[in-house]
Amino acid sequence: MLRDWQNRCIKHATETYTHQAGYLMLACPGAGKTIAAAHIAKSLIDDNKIDYIVCFSPSRIVCQSIEQTFEHVLNRKFNGRLGALGMSKTYHSLINTTELISDLSNSRVLVIFDEIHHCAGDGDSPSNVWGMQLLATIQNLATYTLSLTGTPWRTDTLPIPFAKYTDPEGNILCDFSYDIVEAIKDNVCRMPQITAIDLEHVVVKKNHQIYTYNSLQHLLEDEGVSYQAIIKHPEVIKHLLSKSIEQLDNLRGSSPNAGGLIVASSYLHAFQIQSILSGHFNKESTLVSCRFDDSPELIDYFKNNQSEWIISIAMISEGTDIPRLQVCCNLTDVTTELYFRQILGRILRVTQSQSNFAYMFMLAEPKLVEYAKRLDEAVPGTYTYQKSAHLIDSIDNSTKSDLQKKPSSSKNNNTNTELDFNSSDTSNHQLDNKNRVDELILSSFKSQILSSYLIGL
Repeated sequence: MLRDWQNRCIKHATETYTHQAGYLMLACPGAGKTIAAAHIAKSLIDDNKIDYIVCFSPSRIVCQSIEQTFEHVLNRKFNGRLGALGMSKTYHSLINTTELISDLSNSRVLVIFDEIHHCAGDGDSPSNVWGMQLLATIQNLATYTLSLTGTPWRTDTLPIPFAKYTDPEGNILCDFSYDIVEAIKDNVCRMPQITAIDLEHVVVKKNHQIYTYNSLQHLLEDEGVSYQAIIKHPEVIKHLLSKSIEQLDNLRGSSPNAGGLIVASSYLHAFQIQSILSGHFNKESTLVSCRFDDSPELIDYFKNNQSEWIISIAMISEGTDIPRLQVCCNLTDVTTELYFRQILGRILRVTQSQSNFAYMFMLAEPKLVEYAKRLDEAVPGTYTYQKSAHLIDSIDNSTKSDLQKKPSSSKNNNTNTELDFNSSDTSNHQLDNKNRVDELILSSFKSQILSSYLIGL
Protein backbone atom coordinates (compact mmCIF):
# COMPACT_ATOMS: atom_id res chain seq x y z
CA MET A 1 0.00 0.00 0.00
CA LEU A 2 1.40 3.36 -1.04
CA ARG A 3 1.78 6.25 1.37
CA ASP A 4 -0.19 9.44 0.84
CA TRP A 5 2.85 11.45 -0.22
CA GLN A 6 3.80 8.76 -2.75
CA ASN A 7 0.33 8.82 -4.32
CA ARG A 8 0.46 12.61 -4.58
CA CYS A 9 3.94 12.52 -6.08
CA ILE A 10 3.05 9.83 -8.65
CA LYS A 11 -0.01 11.78 -9.79
CA HIS A 12 1.93 15.04 -10.00
CA ALA A 13 4.82 13.45 -11.90
CA THR A 14 2.62 11.82 -14.54
CA GLU A 15 0.80 15.13 -15.05
CA THR A 16 4.09 17.05 -15.25
CA TYR A 17 5.47 14.72 -17.91
CA THR A 18 2.73 15.92 -20.28
CA HIS A 19 4.56 19.23 -20.70
CA GLN A 20 8.18 18.61 -19.61
CA ALA A 21 10.67 15.76 -19.93
CA GLY A 22 12.48 16.09 -16.58
CA TYR A 23 11.23 15.69 -13.02
CA LEU A 24 13.09 16.21 -9.74
CA MET A 25 11.76 14.57 -6.57
CA LEU A 26 13.10 15.57 -3.16
CA ALA A 27 12.06 13.27 -0.32
CA CYS A 28 13.82 12.83 3.00
CA PRO A 29 15.88 9.67 3.56
CA GLY A 30 13.75 6.70 4.51
CA ALA A 31 10.51 8.09 3.04
CA GLY A 32 10.30 5.58 0.18
CA LYS A 33 11.64 7.37 -2.91
CA THR A 34 12.51 4.18 -4.79
CA ILE A 35 9.00 2.74 -4.46
CA ALA A 36 7.50 6.03 -5.64
CA ALA A 37 9.90 6.05 -8.60
CA ALA A 38 8.95 2.50 -9.54
CA HIS A 39 5.26 3.41 -9.59
CA ILE A 40 5.95 6.52 -11.68
CA ALA A 41 7.75 4.27 -14.16
CA LYS A 42 4.82 1.83 -14.10
CA SER A 43 2.40 4.67 -14.85
CA LEU A 44 4.43 5.69 -17.91
CA ILE A 45 4.59 2.07 -19.07
CA ASP A 46 0.83 1.62 -18.61
CA ASP A 47 0.20 4.84 -20.58
CA ASN A 48 2.43 3.54 -23.39
CA LYS A 49 4.80 6.49 -23.09
CA ILE A 50 8.02 4.50 -22.57
CA ASP A 51 9.43 1.11 -23.58
CA TYR A 52 12.38 0.78 -21.24
CA ILE A 53 13.74 2.03 -17.88
CA VAL A 54 17.35 2.64 -16.87
CA CYS A 55 18.20 3.38 -13.21
CA PHE A 56 21.50 4.74 -11.93
CA SER A 57 22.60 4.79 -8.29
CA PRO A 58 25.80 5.34 -6.24
CA SER A 59 26.71 1.75 -5.31
CA ARG A 60 26.26 -1.91 -6.19
CA ILE A 61 24.25 -2.68 -3.06
CA VAL A 62 21.79 0.12 -3.89
CA CYS A 63 21.63 -1.12 -7.49
CA GLN A 64 20.56 -4.54 -6.27
CA SER A 65 17.91 -3.03 -4.00
CA ILE A 66 16.50 -0.95 -6.87
CA GLU A 67 16.41 -4.00 -9.13
CA GLN A 68 14.41 -5.94 -6.54
CA THR A 69 11.96 -3.07 -5.95
CA PHE A 70 11.30 -2.49 -9.65
CA GLU A 71 10.84 -6.19 -10.35
CA HIS A 72 8.27 -6.35 -7.55
CA VAL A 73 6.31 -3.27 -8.69
CA LEU A 74 6.49 -3.94 -12.45
CA ASN A 75 6.16 -7.72 -12.17
CA ARG A 76 8.86 -8.04 -14.83
CA LYS A 77 12.55 -8.83 -14.85
CA PHE A 78 14.77 -5.78 -14.34
CA ASN A 79 18.24 -7.24 -14.92
CA GLY A 80 18.98 -5.75 -18.35
CA ARG A 81 18.81 -9.10 -20.09
CA LEU A 82 16.58 -10.27 -22.94
CA GLY A 83 12.94 -9.74 -22.04
CA ALA A 84 13.68 -7.41 -19.13
CA LEU A 85 11.83 -4.11 -18.81
CA GLY A 86 14.91 -2.27 -17.64
CA MET A 87 18.20 -2.36 -15.77
CA SER A 88 19.87 -0.93 -12.68
CA LYS A 89 23.47 0.29 -12.90
CA THR A 90 25.98 2.34 -10.89
CA TYR A 91 27.05 5.88 -11.77
CA HIS A 92 30.54 4.53 -12.32
CA SER A 93 29.27 2.55 -15.32
CA LEU A 94 28.62 5.86 -17.10
CA ILE A 95 32.33 6.07 -17.92
CA ASN A 96 31.38 3.97 -20.93
CA THR A 97 28.19 5.38 -22.44
CA THR A 98 28.28 3.65 -25.85
CA GLU A 99 25.63 1.06 -25.02
CA LEU A 100 23.47 3.63 -23.24
CA ILE A 101 23.56 6.02 -26.22
CA SER A 102 22.41 3.20 -28.50
CA ASP A 103 19.51 2.32 -26.17
CA LEU A 104 18.41 5.93 -25.84
CA SER A 105 18.57 6.51 -29.59
CA ASN A 106 16.39 3.55 -30.49
CA SER A 107 13.84 3.36 -27.67
CA ARG A 108 11.54 5.49 -25.57
CA VAL A 109 13.45 5.40 -22.30
CA LEU A 110 12.87 6.72 -18.78
CA VAL A 111 16.21 7.32 -17.06
CA ILE A 112 16.12 7.47 -13.25
CA PHE A 113 18.94 8.96 -11.20
CA ASP A 114 18.95 7.92 -7.56
CA GLU A 115 20.76 10.41 -5.29
CA ILE A 116 21.34 12.73 -8.25
CA HIS A 117 23.84 14.87 -6.30
CA HIS A 118 26.38 12.08 -6.93
CA CYS A 119 26.35 12.96 -10.61
CA ALA A 120 28.79 15.78 -11.38
CA GLY A 121 27.26 18.64 -13.31
CA ASP A 122 29.60 21.50 -14.21
CA GLY A 123 33.32 21.39 -13.55
CA ASP A 124 36.44 20.54 -15.54
CA SER A 125 38.27 18.19 -13.18
CA PRO A 126 38.98 14.63 -14.42
CA SER A 127 36.66 13.23 -11.76
CA ASN A 128 33.77 15.05 -13.44
CA VAL A 129 34.41 13.74 -16.97
CA TRP A 130 31.79 11.03 -16.72
CA GLY A 131 29.33 13.57 -15.37
CA MET A 132 29.84 15.76 -18.43
CA GLN A 133 29.35 12.72 -20.66
CA LEU A 134 26.14 12.01 -18.83
CA LEU A 135 24.80 15.51 -19.42
CA ALA A 136 25.75 15.47 -23.10
CA THR A 137 23.96 12.19 -23.77
CA ILE A 138 21.05 11.85 -21.36
CA GLN A 139 19.62 15.36 -21.65
CA ASN A 140 19.38 15.10 -25.44
CA LEU A 141 18.34 11.47 -25.88
CA ALA A 142 16.24 10.32 -22.90
CA THR A 143 12.50 10.47 -23.42
CA TYR A 144 12.01 11.29 -19.73
CA THR A 145 14.32 11.73 -16.75
CA LEU A 146 13.42 11.26 -13.09
CA SER A 147 15.93 12.55 -10.54
CA LEU A 148 15.71 11.52 -6.88
CA THR A 149 17.44 13.07 -3.90
CA GLY A 150 17.09 13.19 -0.15
CA THR A 151 20.01 15.60 0.33
CA PRO A 152 19.70 18.29 -2.37
CA TRP A 153 23.19 19.76 -2.38
CA ARG A 154 26.78 18.76 -3.14
CA THR A 155 29.73 19.32 -0.84
CA ASP A 156 31.94 20.52 -3.72
CA THR A 157 29.48 23.34 -4.63
CA LEU A 158 28.93 21.97 -8.15
CA PRO A 159 25.33 22.22 -9.35
CA ILE A 160 23.15 19.12 -9.42
CA PRO A 161 22.41 17.92 -12.97
CA PHE A 162 18.85 18.48 -14.25
CA ALA A 163 18.08 20.67 -11.23
CA LYS A 164 16.62 24.16 -11.42
CA TYR A 165 17.84 26.79 -8.97
CA THR A 166 15.83 29.66 -7.55
CA ASP A 167 18.73 32.00 -6.84
CA PRO A 168 22.54 32.35 -7.17
CA GLU A 169 22.99 30.94 -3.66
CA GLY A 170 22.03 27.53 -5.01
CA ASN A 171 18.63 26.93 -3.45
CA ILE A 172 17.16 24.09 -5.43
CA LEU A 173 13.71 24.16 -7.03
CA CYS A 174 12.10 20.72 -6.91
CA ASP A 175 9.06 19.52 -8.81
CA PHE A 176 7.96 17.67 -5.68
CA SER A 177 9.26 18.02 -2.12
CA TYR A 178 8.58 15.94 0.98
CA ASP A 179 10.72 16.96 3.95
CA ILE A 180 11.50 15.34 7.27
CA VAL A 181 8.99 17.46 9.19
CA GLU A 182 6.14 16.15 7.03
CA ALA A 183 7.54 12.62 7.19
CA ILE A 184 7.60 12.58 10.99
CA LYS A 185 4.09 14.03 11.21
CA ASP A 186 2.89 11.31 8.85
CA ASN A 187 4.75 8.58 10.81
CA VAL A 188 6.76 7.85 7.67
CA CYS A 189 10.09 8.51 9.40
CA ARG A 190 11.26 8.12 12.98
CA MET A 191 11.87 11.10 15.23
CA PRO A 192 15.65 11.64 15.51
CA GLN A 193 17.33 12.21 18.86
CA ILE A 194 20.93 13.28 18.52
CA THR A 195 23.31 13.18 21.48
CA ALA A 196 26.48 15.24 21.08
CA ILE A 197 29.27 14.11 23.43
CA ASP A 198 31.68 16.84 24.45
CA LEU A 199 35.09 16.54 26.12
CA GLU A 200 34.78 18.24 29.49
CA HIS A 201 38.39 18.00 30.62
CA VAL A 202 41.26 17.39 28.23
CA VAL A 203 44.96 17.52 29.07
CA VAL A 204 47.45 17.86 26.24
CA LYS A 205 51.18 17.49 26.84
CA LYS A 206 53.07 19.25 24.07
CA ASN A 207 56.71 20.34 23.90
CA HIS A 208 57.15 19.64 27.63
CA GLN A 209 54.20 21.91 28.47
CA ILE A 210 50.72 21.03 29.70
CA TYR A 211 47.57 22.52 28.18
CA THR A 212 44.02 21.95 29.41
CA TYR A 213 40.76 22.37 27.51
CA ASN A 214 37.14 22.21 28.62
CA SER A 215 35.52 21.43 25.27
CA LEU A 216 36.19 19.75 21.96
CA GLN A 217 35.74 23.05 20.16
CA HIS A 218 38.49 24.73 22.20
CA LEU A 219 40.77 21.74 21.66
CA LEU A 220 40.31 21.82 17.88
CA GLU A 221 40.72 25.60 17.74
CA ASP A 222 44.22 25.19 19.17
CA GLU A 223 45.11 23.12 16.06
CA GLY A 224 47.48 20.94 18.04
CA VAL A 225 45.30 17.84 17.86
CA SER A 226 43.36 16.66 14.83
CA TYR A 227 39.76 15.50 14.96
CA GLN A 228 40.91 12.29 13.32
CA ALA A 229 43.24 11.61 16.25
CA ILE A 230 40.45 12.27 18.75
CA ILE A 231 38.00 9.81 17.19
CA LYS A 232 40.76 7.19 17.28
CA HIS A 233 41.34 7.65 21.01
CA PRO A 234 40.22 4.44 22.77
CA GLU A 235 38.41 6.32 25.55
CA VAL A 236 36.41 8.30 23.01
CA ILE A 237 35.49 5.12 21.16
CA LYS A 238 34.59 3.32 24.39
CA HIS A 239 32.45 6.21 25.63
CA LEU A 240 30.46 6.61 22.41
CA LEU A 241 30.09 2.84 22.12
CA SER A 242 28.87 2.56 25.71
CA LYS A 243 26.14 5.15 25.11
CA SER A 244 25.15 3.52 21.83
CA ILE A 245 25.15 -0.01 23.26
CA GLU A 246 23.07 1.06 26.25
CA GLN A 247 20.48 2.59 23.93
CA LEU A 248 20.36 -0.40 21.59
CA ASP A 249 20.10 -2.85 24.49
CA ASN A 250 17.10 -0.91 25.79
CA LEU A 251 15.44 -0.99 22.38
CA ARG A 252 16.10 -4.70 21.86
CA GLY A 253 14.26 -5.43 25.10
CA SER A 254 11.02 -4.84 23.21
CA SER A 255 12.30 -5.11 19.61
CA PRO A 256 14.85 -7.97 19.40
CA ASN A 257 15.68 -7.24 15.77
CA ALA A 258 16.69 -3.59 16.32
CA GLY A 259 20.18 -2.98 14.96
CA GLY A 260 22.99 -0.47 15.33
CA LEU A 261 25.26 1.19 12.78
CA ILE A 262 28.81 2.36 13.58
CA VAL A 263 30.40 4.60 10.95
CA ALA A 264 34.21 4.51 10.97
CA SER A 265 36.69 6.86 9.31
CA SER A 266 39.01 4.29 7.75
CA TYR A 267 39.74 0.61 7.35
CA LEU A 268 42.15 0.49 10.32
CA HIS A 269 39.81 2.61 12.44
CA ALA A 270 37.00 0.13 11.78
CA PHE A 271 39.19 -2.73 12.98
CA GLN A 272 40.09 -0.74 16.10
CA ILE A 273 36.39 -0.17 16.83
CA GLN A 274 35.55 -3.81 16.19
CA SER A 275 38.35 -4.87 18.55
CA ILE A 276 37.08 -2.59 21.35
CA LEU A 277 33.50 -3.66 20.72
CA SER A 278 34.52 -7.29 21.12
CA GLY A 279 37.21 -7.05 23.81
CA HIS A 280 35.69 -4.38 26.06
CA PHE A 281 31.95 -4.90 25.53
CA ASN A 282 31.82 -8.55 24.42
CA LYS A 283 29.75 -7.58 21.37
CA GLU A 284 30.06 -9.16 17.94
CA SER A 285 29.80 -7.10 14.78
CA THR A 286 29.81 -7.26 10.99
CA LEU A 287 32.39 -5.10 9.20
CA VAL A 288 31.72 -3.91 5.66
CA SER A 289 34.07 -1.96 3.42
CA CYS A 290 34.55 -1.31 -0.27
CA ARG A 291 37.75 -3.33 0.17
CA PHE A 292 35.65 -6.45 0.63
CA ASP A 293 34.08 -7.93 -2.50
CA ASP A 294 31.45 -9.67 -0.39
CA SER A 295 30.30 -6.51 1.44
CA PRO A 296 26.96 -6.32 -0.45
CA GLU A 297 26.25 -9.90 0.58
CA LEU A 298 27.27 -9.14 4.18
CA ILE A 299 24.94 -6.12 4.24
CA ASP A 300 22.09 -8.19 2.86
CA TYR A 301 22.75 -10.91 5.45
CA PHE A 302 22.79 -8.35 8.28
CA LYS A 303 19.59 -6.83 6.95
CA ASN A 304 17.74 -10.11 7.30
CA ASN A 305 19.03 -11.43 10.64
CA GLN A 306 18.89 -10.21 14.24
CA SER A 307 22.57 -9.46 14.94
CA GLU A 308 23.27 -6.22 16.77
CA TRP A 309 26.04 -4.19 15.15
CA ILE A 310 27.37 -3.42 11.69
CA ILE A 311 30.51 -1.28 11.19
CA SER A 312 30.78 0.61 7.93
CA ILE A 313 33.46 2.51 6.06
CA ALA A 314 31.52 4.53 3.47
CA MET A 315 29.35 1.55 2.57
CA ILE A 316 26.05 2.52 4.22
CA SER A 317 25.96 6.26 3.68
CA GLU A 318 22.77 6.48 1.66
CA GLY A 319 20.23 4.49 -0.25
CA THR A 320 21.00 1.26 1.59
CA ASP A 321 17.76 -0.10 2.94
CA ILE A 322 18.21 -1.71 6.38
CA PRO A 323 14.99 -0.65 8.15
CA ARG A 324 15.89 -2.35 11.44
CA LEU A 325 18.79 0.08 12.03
CA GLN A 326 17.69 2.36 14.86
CA VAL A 327 20.92 3.49 16.59
CA CYS A 328 23.95 5.13 14.98
CA CYS A 329 27.38 5.69 16.52
CA ASN A 330 28.99 8.35 14.34
CA LEU A 331 32.78 8.01 14.50
CA THR A 332 33.68 9.17 11.00
CA ASP A 333 35.97 12.12 10.38
CA VAL A 334 33.82 13.38 7.51
CA THR A 335 32.02 16.43 8.86
CA THR A 336 30.00 17.70 5.90
CA GLU A 337 26.27 18.28 6.27
CA LEU A 338 25.60 16.05 3.27
CA TYR A 339 27.28 13.07 4.93
CA PHE A 340 25.70 13.85 8.30
CA ARG A 341 22.21 13.79 6.76
CA GLN A 342 22.98 10.64 4.78
CA ILE A 343 24.13 8.75 7.86
CA LEU A 344 21.16 9.93 9.90
CA GLY A 345 18.87 8.77 7.13
CA ARG A 346 20.00 5.17 7.63
CA ILE A 347 18.17 4.98 10.99
CA LEU A 348 14.98 6.89 10.15
CA ARG A 349 13.03 4.18 8.33
CA VAL A 350 9.85 3.20 10.16
CA THR A 351 8.99 -0.45 10.85
CA GLN A 352 5.92 -1.97 12.47
CA SER A 353 7.89 -3.86 15.11
CA GLN A 354 10.05 -0.95 16.37
CA SER A 355 9.44 2.38 18.10
CA ASN A 356 9.32 5.61 16.12
CA PHE A 357 12.52 7.06 17.58
CA ALA A 358 16.02 7.00 16.10
CA TYR A 359 19.19 7.70 18.08
CA MET A 360 22.54 9.08 16.94
CA PHE A 361 25.58 9.46 19.20
CA MET A 362 28.47 11.62 18.03
CA LEU A 363 31.20 13.91 19.32
CA ALA A 364 30.34 17.59 19.73
CA GLU A 365 32.44 18.59 16.75
CA PRO A 366 31.35 22.20 16.00
CA LYS A 367 30.13 21.54 12.45
CA LEU A 368 28.18 18.44 13.47
CA VAL A 369 26.54 20.32 16.34
CA GLU A 370 25.59 23.09 13.92
CA TYR A 371 23.93 20.58 11.58
CA ALA A 372 22.11 18.93 14.48
CA LYS A 373 20.81 22.27 15.74
CA ARG A 374 19.69 23.15 12.23
CA LEU A 375 17.75 19.89 12.07
CA ASP A 376 16.30 20.63 15.49
CA GLU A 377 15.02 23.94 14.14
CA ALA A 378 13.46 22.20 11.13
CA VAL A 379 11.75 19.68 13.41
CA PRO A 380 10.54 21.87 16.30
CA GLY A 381 11.67 20.37 19.58
CA THR A 382 13.90 20.79 22.59
CA TYR A 383 17.56 21.35 23.40
CA THR A 384 18.85 20.10 26.74
CA TYR A 385 22.20 19.80 28.49
CA GLN A 386 23.11 16.76 30.54
CA LYS A 387 26.11 15.76 32.65
CA SER A 388 26.56 12.11 33.61
CA ALA A 389 28.54 12.08 36.86
CA HIS A 390 28.59 8.30 37.28
CA LEU A 391 29.90 7.78 33.79
CA ILE A 392 32.44 10.54 34.28
CA ASP A 393 33.81 8.72 37.32
CA SER A 394 34.13 5.50 35.38
CA ILE A 395 35.88 7.24 32.53
CA ASP A 396 38.22 9.00 34.98
CA ASN A 397 39.20 5.72 36.58
CA SER A 398 39.56 3.76 33.37
CA THR A 399 41.60 6.52 31.76
CA LYS A 400 44.03 6.76 34.67
CA SER A 401 44.25 3.01 34.92
CA ASP A 402 44.83 2.54 31.20
CA LEU A 403 47.51 5.23 31.12
CA GLN A 404 49.46 3.38 33.79
CA LYS A 405 49.38 0.14 31.84
CA LYS A 406 51.85 -0.83 29.16
CA PRO A 407 50.46 -1.04 25.63
CA SER A 408 48.76 -4.35 24.98
CA SER A 409 50.40 -6.62 22.45
CA SER A 410 47.16 -8.42 21.67
CA LYS A 411 46.22 -8.33 18.00
CA ASN A 412 42.54 -8.66 18.81
CA ASN A 413 42.09 -6.03 21.51
CA ASN A 414 43.73 -2.75 20.53
CA THR A 415 42.39 -0.58 23.36
CA ASN A 416 45.52 1.08 24.76
CA THR A 417 45.48 4.86 25.03
CA GLU A 418 48.73 5.53 23.22
CA LEU A 419 48.09 6.89 19.75
CA ASP A 420 50.14 8.46 16.99
CA PHE A 421 48.75 11.98 17.22
CA ASN A 422 51.11 13.08 14.47
CA SER A 423 49.73 10.66 11.91
CA SER A 424 50.04 11.68 8.27
CA ASP A 425 46.51 10.49 7.51
CA THR A 426 44.41 13.14 5.82
CA SER A 427 40.97 14.11 7.02
CA ASN A 428 38.57 17.02 7.29
CA HIS A 429 40.62 18.22 10.28
CA GLN A 430 44.30 18.31 9.36
CA LEU A 431 46.93 17.89 12.05
CA ASP A 432 49.44 20.69 12.41
CA ASN A 433 52.77 18.85 12.34
CA LYS A 434 54.56 21.89 13.74
CA ASN A 435 52.85 21.38 17.09
CA ARG A 436 53.72 17.87 18.17
CA VAL A 437 51.47 16.35 20.81
CA ASP A 438 53.19 13.97 23.19
CA GLU A 439 50.16 12.82 25.16
CA LEU A 440 46.41 13.39 25.22
CA ILE A 441 44.41 12.62 28.38
CA LEU A 442 40.62 12.66 28.30
CA SER A 443 39.31 12.62 31.85
CA SER A 444 35.58 13.31 31.49
CA PHE A 445 32.75 13.70 29.05
CA LYS A 446 29.50 15.62 28.99
CA SER A 447 26.45 15.19 26.77
CA GLN A 448 24.37 17.66 24.81
CA ILE A 449 21.12 16.02 23.77
CA LEU A 450 19.41 17.46 20.74
CA SER A 451 15.97 15.92 20.86
CA SER A 452 13.80 16.40 17.84
CA TYR A 453 10.17 16.12 18.95
CA LEU A 454 7.15 17.51 17.19
CA ILE A 455 4.85 19.69 19.25
CA GLY A 456 1.10 19.27 19.15
CA LEU A 457 0.98 15.80 17.61
